[in-house]
Amino acid sequence: MKKFISVCLLCFCLFLAGCSEQMPEENTIAVDKKGVVTYTVVEDFEKDFYDAEELQSDIEKEIADYNQKFGSDPLTLKSFEAEDGKAVMQLQFAEARYYEEYYREFAGAELFVGTPGDAEKAGYQLEGELLGADGSLSDWSQVPELDKVKVLITNEALQIQVPGDIQYVSPSGSVTILGKKEAAVSEEAGQACIIYK
Repeated sequence: MKKFISVCLLCFCLFLAGCSEQMPEENTIAVDKKGVVTYTVVEDFEKDFYDAEELQSDIEKEIADYNQKFGSDPLTLKSFEAEDGKAVMQLQFAEARYYEEYYREFAGAELFVGTPGDAEKAGYQLEGELLGADGSLSDWSQVPELDKVKVLITNEALQIQVPGDIQYVSPSGSVTILGKKEAAVSEEAGQACIIYK
């Protein structure tokens, strides 16, 4: 069911390139206060080799096929533009679990957004050191008001935007805090964690 869009997106990632209102300039996952995930893919686009309208039509069809197994539309194509040698696609997922389900087979993607308690119920091990937004080392036992924070967990290298202020991140250097609500996950990340409030 997801085969064609997966191939399309694989082409996007491999062949095309080799929370703010502003359109991201890099591959980005943005989560809003309701848990809606917007995934932005930014790649080089060669008009001589790809037809933008045909690619958009194929993506829309595969999204429609994916949504058929639900009683709603958990996945929508928010926007698609191809101009000035760049292609920018934004997919919107009603919840992080739809993003993870959609990309797990295609790219082995992980994405969890929720409370630490829900993360543990989902099988994530929340233990070990954390790096505070102020640069200090800490650990899970020292996170104040643990029941009032949210955690985002991913295994992908991309930009992350969250709706609250980032409190802690994985300490291994795999996550760089770029601003109060923005971080970057590097290629070295095995399982990156961002805690925000």
